[in-house]
Parts: sequence; structure tokens; C-alpha cells
Amino acid sequence: MSEGESQTVLSSGSDPKVESSSSAPGLTSVSPPVTSTTSAASPEEEEESEDESEILEESPCGRWQKRREEVNQRNVPGIDSAYLAMDTEEGVEVVWNEVQFSERKNYKLQEEKVRAVFDNLIQLEHLNIVKFHKYWADIKENKARVIFITEYMSS
Repeated sequence: MSEGESQTVLSSGSDPKVESSSSAPGLTSVSPPVTSTTSAASPEEEEESEDESEILEESPCGRWQKRREEVNQRNVPGIDSAYLAMDTEEGVEVVWNEVQFSERKNYKLQEEKVRAVFDNLIQLEHLNIVKFHKYWADIKENKARVIFITEYMSS
């Protein structure tokens, strides 16, 4: 620093401290604290965001739309994959859960049990239990899966 200049040093608090190399009294200046500004998202970040919100699949009734973004279910047994989805009627995010059956015949053997379990879960309403909205079976050629929609708990 040359003579007559001062330097503002920020401490962990928000008040600036002034260091002066000036020998003349009263010639120090105080600058306001410097704050960082967030720059606009890069094109790659925007593409990633668009990819996550891309609709991959839609429910048979058209109400729920599956997105690319996966949801961490913390090792819930039996759920093969879980994705973020949108409830187009309520305008809220939900979870699109999928359970895969290795073969179509395995699902056919357990179809009544699966229906009974999910019908009971849909009827269940409690403040501390995640709400089940709907379920359906997706049976293709030799494979089957059950898809069910639950409420999304962000934390």
C-alpha cells in the first residue's frame, strides 16, 4: 500500500475493520463489507435441471408424471426403484415407486395378495404414515411390475 491508502479487512462478523498505512490522522476510509453475488446457472446446470424434470412416463389415468430424478428411499425392502413424480391435479411432488417381478407368472400367482395389500394401504390415513395414493400393474410380454404412488417427504 502506498502512503495515504487504507485497506478494509473483513473479520468473521459483518463490521469492517480498517487498517491504515497513512501517517496523516483522519485520512482513513471505510468501505462497506463485500458480499458475493451468485452468478446465473451455467448451461450445463440448466441442462441437468431440465433432464431431471423430463417426463419419462405417465400413469394410465394421466394424473401422475414420472421424472428422471431418483429418490433415495433409504433401503426400503422390496422397492426396486423410486422416482420423483408430479401430481398434475394437486400440483405437488409425489414418489413413483416400482416393484419388479422377475416373470409375469410370478406376479399372476401373487396378484390377489398384492391387490389386497395395496387396497389396505390406500385406505390407511395417519399423520405419521406416508400416504399411498394409487397403484397399478404394468404387465408386458414376460415381465411385470407394480407401480404405486406415495406422498413425497422431502426430509
